[in-house]
Amino acid sequence: MKRIALPFAMFVIGLCVSDASALTISRVPIRCPIGGEMFTTDLAMSGTQMGQNLDRRPVGAIASPWPLPKCPKNGFVVFKKAFTPAEIRTLEPFVRSAQYQALQKTESDYFLASRLMTELRAPRHEIASALLRATWEVENDPRYPRYAERALAAIEALLADGSALQRDDVASYRQIAGELERRLGRFDAARARFIALRGAPGVKGTPLERIVLQELELIRRRDTATHLANAGD
Repeated sequence: MKRIALPFAMFVIGLCVSDASALTISRVPIRCPIGGEMFTTDLAMSGTQMGQNLDRRPVGAIASPWPLPKCPKNGFVVFKKAFTPAEIRTLEPFVRSAQYQALQKTESDYFLASRLMTELRAPRHEIASALLRATWEVENDPRYPRYAERALAAIEALLADGSALQRDDVASYRQIAGELERRLGRFDAARARFIALRGAPGVKGTPLERIVLQELELIRRRDTATHLANAGD
């Protein structure tokens, strides 16, 4: 199956996906950027992607989503390799707040990362990326609809602001938005989105067109389950 590239920035520590390697996990020492706590955690070092679901979640011998270290004492999610002193000054009060401490007991790591990134006023496509990956973490969990709503809203905001996207990414974001609508059972909205996307310039005859047709068939069946993307060879 030909891979359809995910347009979002990959900010995960140590990302190394190889077609020739299986999933490898290593125990890694980490110093928490807030508070300085030392701890060890299991991190994925490499993996093999064999395909992907319609929401772009990689499938195969791969950690999906890529795991993020989480500081045991304060629940801070280490979502990038390094933080500036200014970023730490911004994040520390929030991490120590009652609000974050309550969130870190109930929410997934990528959802927490999206909140931390929001505090830093990170680029919106990075926050959308974190929220999409949060939906992967809770795919079979009661939190899924709430996370999918957040991810959809973030992607809709990106699509509404044409200046925030590269031209080649727009169709990909539209497909992901439609997939989230389908998973949420918003069949009419998803159908309208995919019919419009099917007629968009540059889509006909591409793997994306095959995915759009697959989505429309799932909508016809009123199917809200996750599915592998059928992008053809």
